Amino acid sequence: MPGKVIFSKTVLAWYRKKSRKGLPWRETRDPYRIWISEAMLQQTQVATVIPYYRRFLDRFPTVQALSRAPVTDVLESWSGLGYYSRAKNLHACAQTIVREHAGRLPDEVDSLMKLSGIGRTTAGAIASIAYDRPAPVLDGNVQRVFSRYFGIREDPRRPAVQRRLWELAERLVPDKSPGDFNQALMDLGATVCAPRQPRCGLCPVSRGCRARRNGWQEEIPPPRAAVRRKKIQYLCGILEKNGSVLIARRPLSGLLPGLWEFPGGEKEPGETPAAGIRRLIAGRLGLRAQAAEPRAALTQILSHRELEIQLFIVRCRAGRLKLSWYTRARWVPKKELARVSFTAGMSKLAGQL
Repeated sequence: MPGKVIFSKTVLAWYRKKSRKGLPWRETRDPYRIWISEAMLQQTQVATVIPYYRRFLDRFPTVQALSRAPVTDVLESWSGLGYYSRAKNLHACAQTIVREHAGRLPDEVDSLMKLSGIGRTTAGAIASIAYDRPAPVLDGNVQRVFSRYFGIREDPRRPAVQRRLWELAERLVPDKSPGDFNQALMDLGATVCAPRQPRCGLCPVSRGCRARRNGWQEEIPPPRAAVRRKKIQYLCGILEKNGSVLIARRPLSGLLPGLWEFPGGEKEPGETPAAGIRRLIAGRLGLRAQAAEPRAALTQILSHRELEIQLFIVRCRAGRLKLSWYTRARWVPKKELARVSFTAGMSKLAGQL
């Protein structure tokens, strides 16, 4: 590949002057901490991840601590980051690492990829940053840099294009400082070769970029089709007793696993909201609602769903809770609601209360 050494050296030199500052995972070579950061950074902005990363490591400072924790504690620490399968995979993977690898993450890409939730890019990041292995990465930022630099106009999600991009990543990653090189590519894509209005004048490799030479920057990669989110009408109820409010924990499988919410569920077609919340309170808590008064509403956007949440004040006849869907329920004083690991939508509703 012509210019491989020049490309790598130029990108590394730029990184040592222009790398993003204040990223806590850049201050360590600990494979565990690098793994946690890579898991959190999937589909999530850096600014959002930083406080979660610090809190998560305060609570689970080692892979052994993570493996011993109940999965519900891990999910609670993840509350608000979304894509909760990442948290469940971290927990399962930590247990495997302790059980089968003496508590140490493997240093080879192939071995890392056998662990739950670790794909090729995450494995490459751990191997290169923590262990100095010349392993490539290909996250969204790196795909965009390569696609533009080499003038690849096809959709990078196509299998044939993916193979080509991985081949480029493998050939370009240097034997010396591969972790810095991979982080440089990720920084370049995040701060200069942005999805829209790339700052080509600041790019260290702009002279060799085919997209810039041909004016294709805004066309590469081609735009994705708009996500069509399924709309769901979600009903939830506030049940009060002696200054406390009832909250319930969702199952560990399915949407928003293991998180707390005000009890409720989806409205059925043709059902009025008031009838729906009565049905849900009876079916999931075993209580008979005497009254249901609308109180607040909001919309929560998930990756492929749009929840239209409606909150009711519900008054029930005296009775004993009989949980049939929730895994747990408890009464919480109103002043302590801010400390509950709610779903994002429920946190906003709690704030309105």
